[in-house]
Amino acid sequence: MEAVSAEIAVTCRSAARALWGVLTDTERLNRMVGMAKVTTEPLGDASAARHLVSTRLGGFSVKFEELPFEWSYPESYRILRRMRNGPLQTLEMAYHLVPQPDGGTRVEITLTLTPRYRILSPFLGLMADRTLAGFRTAILALDEELVSGRKGPSRPDLVNEEALTRATKALRESEPAPVVERLTALVHNGDDVDIGRIRPFALADEWALDRREVLRACLSAVRAGLLDLHWEVVCPSCRTATVALPSLASLAEHGACQLCEIAFAIDLDEAVEATFTPSRAIRAVDLGPYCIGGPARTPHVLAQAILPLSGEARLKAPPEPGHYRLFLRGGRALPIEIVEGAAPEQRATRAMLAPADGPPEPLFLAPSGTLLVENPGDGESHAKLERVTWSDQAAKARVVMTMPGFRRDFSGDILRPGMALKVARVGIFFSDLTGSTQLYTDAGDAAAFKLVHDHFDIVIASIEKSGGSLVKTIGDAVMAAFADDLDGLLASIAILHAFEDFRVQGEHRGRTHIKLGVYGGPCYAVTANEVLDYFGQTVNLSARLQAEAHPGELVVPAELCDRALAARAIPASFVRERYEARLKGVTNPLAVARIKVGK
Repeated sequence: MEAVSAEIAVTCRSAARALWGVLTDTERLNRMVGMAKVTTEPLGDASAARHLVSTRLGGFSVKFEELPFEWSYPESYRILRRMRNGPLQTLEMAYHLVPQPDGGTRVEITLTLTPRYRILSPFLGLMADRTLAGFRTAILALDEELVSGRKGPSRPDLVNEEALTRATKALRESEPAPVVERLTALVHNGDDVDIGRIRPFALADEWALDRREVLRACLSAVRAGLLDLHWEVVCPSCRTATVALPSLASLAEHGACQLCEIAFAIDLDEAVEATFTPSRAIRAVDLGPYCIGGPARTPHVLAQAILPLSGEARLKAPPEPGHYRLFLRGGRALPIEIVEGAAPEQRATRAMLAPADGPPEPLFLAPSGTLLVENPGDGESHAKLERVTWSDQAAKARVVMTMPGFRRDFSGDILRPGMALKVARVGIFFSDLTGSTQLYTDAGDAAAFKLVHDHFDIVIASIEKSGGSLVKTIGDAVMAAFADDLDGLLASIAILHAFEDFRVQGEHRGRTHIKLGVYGGPCYAVTANEVLDYFGQTVNLSARLQAEAHPGELVVPAELCDRALAARAIPASFVRERYEARLKGVTNPLAVARIKVGK
């Protein structure tokens, strides 16, 4: 059947790279042009499509196979949909961004519709023209937003002003005014796309604020009734959310991505991200979706193409040298090194993508070169060229769980019994109050208990001020967790300083002192006694280092001590001894440093 095509060219003042970010945000673009919501169901056949999408198009209820978008950053992208019913057989929309001499961009759009019946061709021509007119208006509006720096008017029609005022007042009691005002303004004025998935680290970067400060404010906003917290399971390849859950207790040990066709173990470092939405009591948000694809969802992917059956795909390399990765649906991957002087065209063969002996060797390609990718499978697929490193704006569960207010405000948000999720690195802190047992005999239970309780106030306050989180108290000992073990060292130094003042106050305090240990490494997060806890060799080593300390001392790995010295976090005079410690249950000696403040 002969296709019907229509074309437009939109002249924009913004540069192509700036426009790319908004034009490829197809969720926002489809909302702006008045598209209908979509629902999806998974596909598992030999087609490149992984989802069957249902929606309304031109007044018809339709279903179509959503093929992976194809693109080359920041030049072009293409959408192809195979219709299962309705007036069309296929729908194709292609964008080309052509930089102009004046710094602007000409956006060329081609819409191609293949009718199911020839008689529909005139109608489809009118439909294509009307559709492109809507996109022209939306693109000009987005360009104006980029040039002016101001987003178009939002319509928070369903904001409960009274509830918002109460939540804002409660939030001001614990968080800095600048963060509170920006956060509440976002909830009130932001459009549904912006607030339907609030990422605190992305907000912090946009607002030029400290990431942990904004994350802390978002957590406090949940307690204040402004926001709701969600946990998203993130695919390690496409980096998009495969599922959103209301609590950690809903997590499973394994996840899967329908688009990438891979299964993966869930850990708390990369696979689980905290996001937020406005509380339903304050604002109703249309969460969509209006599209399930689009390059903006995967900004680390620079090029993506469909792999036809028994065919090949062409991917354009970026102009910047560096480390990249070719990824094929199903999990095959190949390191790509973009270097000056390499071949302008390379072919990724079946043998390269699935070597018989060991991991694949990297393929070297010139900047802006062409990568030809053979289809190694028995069906359609897709291939993508990814950055290996990029600015990660995800607030991972590992970090959120070490935030000072998390355990206090979300004590019920725990892993289900029997589940242990891996954490690649966490700083574990242990403290022990010396002389307390004898104190119960000499001073009596009441006086000794009060002293122990008062010492907890000092220790926990220093832990939270340094960004850590109390895990539990064990008698007169404290266990805490830090996203970075250097923060645990800084908290320990603050505790040692504070304890010098603590010991000279009161009748019995001088008879006690404190011993501290910090160690960072991998461990597992679990639920124990209805609280989030950690176990593993890292926890054991931290406890052993605390036992190595003398009263008034901190013992840490020598490597951590060197980090602190390099960062000028402590003076060299604090390091009293370096030695090889033989720790119980550890085969090899560990290089450690003994740290003490004052004389």
